[in-house]
Amino acid sequence: MLVKMILIPKVRPMAKAVLKVHKKGIIVLPKWIRERVGVNEGDALIAEVKGLKIVLEPLKPRRVKLGGRISRIVWELKKEEVGLE
Repeated sequence: MLVKMILIPKVRPMAKAVLKVHKKGIIVLPKWIRERVGVNEGDALIAEVKGLKIVLEPLKPRRVKLGGRISRIVWELKKEEVGLE
């Protein structure tokens, strides 16, 4: 008789980690936390203070489709900005 083994990944429903605050307030998020919430190097986070707690949330910018005239204005401003650099 053949028995199949199924490996179920560890799921941490209310996972917590002890983090240390380094010089200049730098906090390193463990890899499993970054992977779980989909945060990558260079991503922006929103920090919110709730009472005595700090809540970090990934910032997911909204993409908005601009129509006609507004789109041209934004394009011209970006072109001008690149020219200034």
